[in-house]
Amino acid sequence: MTSQPNPFAPHWLIRDIVIGSHRAAVGPGGLLFVGDSLVEGFYGNRIGALPVLNAGYSGIWTEALEPRVPLLLQSARPRLAALLVGTNDAKKDCSESALDAVAAHFDTIVRHFETASVPVIVMTPPPVEKAKRLTGFYSPEAMASLSRRIATAAQGRAAALVDLHKAFACEDGAAREGMTTDGIHLSAQAYRLMHAMLERTITELTARGEGR
Repeated sequence: MTSQPNPFAPHWLIRDIVIGSHRAAVGPGGLLFVGDSLVEGFYGNRIGALPVLNAGYSGIWTEALEPRVPLLLQSARPRLAALLVGTNDAKKDCSESALDAVAAHFDTIVRHFETASVPVIVMTPPPVEKAKRLTGFYSPEAMASLSRRIATAAQGRAAALVDLHKAFACEDGAAREGMTTDGIHLSAQAYRLMHAMLERTITELTARGEGR
């Protein structure tokens, strides 16, 4: 995807400024929540005992996020991190070979957390909801395949896995009705569920002393 023009670059620059300002308020030892618009749209200031530094970038894909992660880790000095990226890699007509490349970039991102000795909660991209405004631009099959790859990458490496794809899906693999606003972006209901899943996970990890 590096050959494509990037219409999100001005927004990402603004996000860098906002994240830098917020970083000073959060301080070290918090939760670094890294990812795409699903993260940027999350408004929780605290999960469990940890203040949240929201490092979400709308429109970002896995390859574009990868070089930002070590810089964020160095500047934020978090106790824990959560990672949610991949939705923008699962566009319509996405091939399995393209997903192989995405998985390789995702593996590199996980390695950045390992190198920094920051435990990371890996989250899978949620499923696509049918018959909504953005549904046709994404591939439900690619989203499911990428979510499985991400879950596999997390095994034995991540502090925990939060499987949004499984939690938000109905029997046919699509998102349950009401989980999104437009087929992709999460509804208030879905954000409440995601917050509860993170709350349980982070509470368990901090009780075990992860990230000290």
